[in-house]
Amino acid sequence: MSFINNNDKEIHIKIVYYGPSLGGKTTNLQWVFSHTAEDKNRI
Repeated sequence: MSFINNNDKEIHIKIVYYGPSLGGKTTNLQWVFSHTAEDKNRI
């Protein structure tokens, strides 16, 4: 599911992770957050 706001130049998405224990789900989310959180105003 996604929502695109062209006026604010934002894209909102919902990601659902499903998988076995120790499959890297949390590590993947931490990596995505660490590489996107600081650059909120980068366009």
